[in-house]
Amino acid sequence: MRQETLESSPSSCDLISENMDKQLDLKNIALIGRTFEEYYRMFDLGNLPANENILDVASGVSSFCAEASIKGYNVTASDRIYTSSPLEIEKKCRQDLDEVIKQMPGLVELFTWNFFKDIRSLRAQREKAYKLFIENFKKNKSKTYIPVEYPATDFIDNQFTISLVSHLLFLYEDLINYDLHKKIILELLRITSKEIRIFPLVNLKGKKSSLIGTLLQDKDLGQYQISVKKVNYEFMKNGNEMMIIKH
Repeated sequence: MRQETLESSPSSCDLISENMDKQLDLKNIALIGRTFEEYYRMFDLGNLPANENILDVASGVSSFCAEASIKGYNVTASDRIYTSSPLEIEKKCRQDLDEVIKQMPGLVELFTWNFFKDIRSLRAQREKAYKLFIENFKKNKSKTYIPVEYPATDFIDNQFTISLVSHLLFLYEDLINYDLHKKIILELLRITSKEIRIFPLVNLKGKKSSLIGTLLQDKDLGQYQISVKKVNYEFMKNGNEMMIIKH
């Protein structure tokens, strides 16, 4: 009888494996907005002078650009969606947020609930971010929101001093292969004079991206200083590090 019970019950290893296989089921890159406070922690911006010329890469509907500008930062937001109208962007954003929130109850164990107390507060912050974005986008679309289809850009060499890449590279390793990762990083290094910062370093399962090892061994990036730094932000479990690539 004891043997039958053991055989029919999942082992701790089975449960761990099941959790590791769980992830957000996203067919495309989700249009999810994040706030200035999140960026501040994700990218360790506390010691960053306000006069830096910052590029927010694939910034989507994050409110970082809108909030940072009020605080005196010089930020340019860039994303391919900026060719669309505010109404079209808002519709897509609401759909993506609804889909992510719908999946969250079955994935709570993949996240650390410190910055956000619960799913309700997560949704409230995401809505706050995209509503601030939409308001600012309507006013400053042609000035600070630049349509870009990465890795190709029209920016000149060293146009920016710092580039921030939030929730794109490494996270979507199933949708963006290493060759495209490399092309995007090399283009950012061309248009950025000091450094690029990438967050997070985990994939959608909360595991460190398998592409990081390939990047660190890439001879074409050997001339740059690549380091990993722990930051004071963790929502996805194990997602509390950023990569810094310096000239």
